[in-house]
Amino acid sequence: MHSRVGIRILAGALAIGAAVTLSGCGATSADENNSGHGARITVGAHDTVENRILAQVYGQVLADHGYLVDYNEGVGDRAASIAALQSGRVDLVPETSGELLYAIDAAAFARSDDDIEEALPEAVESIKLRVLEAAPADKAVAFVVTEDFARNRQVASIGELAYFADDITIGADDGFQSERYGPGGLLSVYGVVGFDTRDLTDGGGTATLGALLTDSVQVAVIPAASPSILRNNLRVLADPKNLITAQNIVPLVNLTGDSPDVHQIVDPVSAVITTEELRVLNERATASATPSPETIAREWLVGKGLIRE
Repeated sequence: MHSRVGIRILAGALAIGAAVTLSGCGATSADENNSGHGARITVGAHDTVENRILAQVYGQVLADHGYLVDYNEGVGDRAASIAALQSGRVDLVPETSGELLYAIDAAAFARSDDDIEEALPEAVESIKLRVLEAAPADKAVAFVVTEDFARNRQVASIGELAYFADDITIGADDGFQSERYGPGGLLSVYGVVGFDTRDLTDGGGTATLGALLTDSVQVAVIPAASPSILRNNLRVLADPKNLITAQNIVPLVNLTGDSPDVHQIVDPVSAVITTEELRVLNERATASATPSPETIAREWLVGKGLIRE
């Protein structure tokens, strides 16, 4: 299936070679808070606040277990971060499962979180990398409605929009028409047809929320991890047929970063990062005081009992 690996983004990255050895990364210890024994590990981040927060979450828990952690917050786009992992310039980068799978293998067909989780290890192994356990947090887009709309229309899932699609307007960015979850997908997967659309290009920001809360649109397509969902008590419509490709948070590591010790430290942290918790972290990032990603991650980790104060 992966003969076409790297066609989209990885041709240059594959030429860089295997990851350098991370001294001591595989060491284990009975002392669970010093298993790193001072080994150095570098955590990279893409250029978004959310990804920097996640990088700090993983980095700080590794530091709490005895690793010397460096951060590279300018690792660049996906192609650049994969090259950095392969060269050993970074050892771990928070990634997005569905996007990562399709970047490596454009012919992949997995859509659900379970199917992507099954397909992803083989795909990343083909480029000499590994993935750790995926977090439950899904940062794909979501179809959201107000609580009043959900209650009055008795709607809980995307497919139920079919019963009154002629009466609704869906607000989304200008790429919605061509997306798999756009009008064509809504019709073929759920039989939803006849609705109007309105272009809203602020990614679930003020304009989108204003349109939704004033009933200018009845359904909005926004990031599932948007803090707007928390602030406005919005309802996320269920997607049981996987119209939207799952995009779970997953740590991507180089070969030496794939040690039992790193698994033992990082996997339990990922297990706690749900979509709801990711919204909480993003909400903190938009607070008026604008705390740093480092502070947001530390407060969250301490609050969850994942690192010592």
